[in-house]
Amino acid sequence: MRRVALILALMLLPLVVSGQHHAGCIPTMKEHPFKGGEKINFSMTYKWGAVNAEVASGLVTLDSLVYNGQPAYHMNFKVKSAAFFDVFFKMREDFHSWFTAKDLRPLKFTRDTYEGGYTAKNTYIYDWPAKVIHADVDFSSRGQRNLDIPLQACTYDLPSLIFYLRSMDISHIKPGSKYNLSFAIDDEVYDIRLTYHGPEQLKVRRKGKMDAHLFTCSVVSGALFEGNQELKFWFSADGKYVPLGVMAPLRVGAVWVWLKDYQP
Repeated sequence: MRRVALILALMLLPLVVSGQHHAGCIPTMKEHPFKGGEKINFSMTYKWGAVNAEVASGLVTLDSLVYNGQPAYHMNFKVKSAAFFDVFFKMREDFHSWFTAKDLRPLKFTRDTYEGGYTAKNTYIYDWPAKVIHADVDFSSRGQRNLDIPLQACTYDLPSLIFYLRSMDISHIKPGSKYNLSFAIDDEVYDIRLTYHGPEQLKVRRKGKMDAHLFTCSVVSGALFEGNQELKFWFSADGKYVPLGVMAPLRVGAVWVWLKDYQP
């Protein structure tokens, strides 16, 4: 179900920062460490004992454009299961998000998901004056519905949250710092807690050792996760805050997501 999308999104989550941003939100740097034209390729592997197989690949692209008369970004996040694993669990994820170039405030979001027979489609329109998200959601298990989701000052969809959190100033984050965040997807708002553990070297699959910053994220116990487990993820220590890897423990084995290629 939507847990797969959650894991994939968390692998791209760098962390919270200091700097400037609109009132009431976690502050960010004045200058973003990314620009239109950026591309990030990644792979997903499943590891259990001697098994270490690549099960999916993905691509994140970022473009600059004008949306309703204002400078904005458009982010596309696609995931596709490997051909061999399509037989067992076919997965297709296609996220689109439009957000302002100045303060990364979300404007529109769409999702088109297929995960082993489960389907989900979202269309969000952010109505900031009315403080609601006008949401059109359609699940294979519940059908199509239209609803309004309350919109707080710091509410994001997954793609806009990814780039908002990449705009960090790591010099203002101390090891052991914890941050509470939330994001909307489908017809729900999810709360997560992130903890910064400090710098370390990460051995990235097929790339060797890279300087990184380590974070963990608490997850909710359920059919996929055991209780009190945490996801680990790393992003680059070069000022670009590019996601390098994530490890998500499952009831059986673990999912790893690795950076394959980054084009600024």
